[in-house]
Amino acid sequence: MKFWDREKEKRWLKHYLLTEPNSILFVYGPKSSGKTTLLMKVVEELSRDTIKTYWYDLRGKVISGYEDVLRVFFREKGWGKKVLDGISKMLKIDLNFFELDGGELLKVINKEVDAFEIMEDRLSTDKNSGKRPVIVFDELQKLKDIYLNGGSQRPLIKELFNFFVRLTKVLHLAHVIVMTSDTFFIEQVYFDSTLENTSRYYSVDYFDDKTAKDILISEGISERESEKIVEISGGVPWILREVIKDENPIEVVNELYKQTKSKMIELIGHDERYLNILKEVAGEKNLYGTKDDILKELVEREILFMDPVNGEIRFQTRLHERAAREVLKAIR
Repeated sequence: MKFWDREKEKRWLKHYLLTEPNSILFVYGPKSSGKTTLLMKVVEELSRDTIKTYWYDLRGKVISGYEDVLRVFFREKGWGKKVLDGISKMLKIDLNFFELDGGELLKVINKEVDAFEIMEDRLSTDKNSGKRPVIVFDELQKLKDIYLNGGSQRPLIKELFNFFVRLTKVLHLAHVIVMTSDTFFIEQVYFDSTLENTSRYYSVDYFDDKTAKDILISEGISERESEKIVEISGGVPWILREVIKDENPIEVVNELYKQTKSKMIELIGHDERYLNILKEVAGEKNLYGTKDDILKELVEREILFMDPVNGEIRFQTRLHERAAREVLKAIR
């Protein structure tokens, strides 16, 4: 499926990246809303002579301590160059790392030198060469339980964000973009790291119904089937990809709905605590600010989505909303 109708988002992000760094940018939205694809497209389309991008995708990384984090951020010179170049070519974006020789890397791991000072120095070199440095973290929340000294001392995430504020708000040296679907993480970081007046937020949501229908029709699906698919599932990009590549798209979306409903029933059963939350969200009651562990679990399990900026709490997808309403109807 081709890259579709994100011109408004692309314009906003390009303008942001080409202005002087002055804030941390949180790019957030529901799971599989297209955040990573969108930002990769923006980076690809900006001139390689204009920006230098350091991209850290923490999905799939095993990170259990501070040393693991350092090995993600830094690479020994010459490490995996062919692999890295191959990935860059495939993704059509530049991938850069903070490279060190073996002795330097060991000193960083042993805390003989400050990792942040090294990163700041390299970013200054990039800026002086005429390229604007951009650091992207995909799913940074994986680091929220890592501590600098291995115990219950300084949380690494807090130190990282203090460093990000220095890079952006203080030195205007580099853009820092944090992409996540974990909106409770955004709230936690905001309050724990005193990010007021130092960060901005940009939402990447699913396609609206009209755009989703146009995408399906352009990919050869009939208007009637396209309307039915959007009615059931909405404009979730990964669902659109799944139905487009199958010769029986209606069957695909119906199967996805059955799976969603089954998982929801498996989680909530007849537990009144879950059912009450679903009932309130279905009734469009404003639950923002509610300190409820069940609500938080439903967001973390990606049944509900919380927008930390406008306070909206809604179902993760239309599949989840339909499934919840059917479950609630069955127990009346």
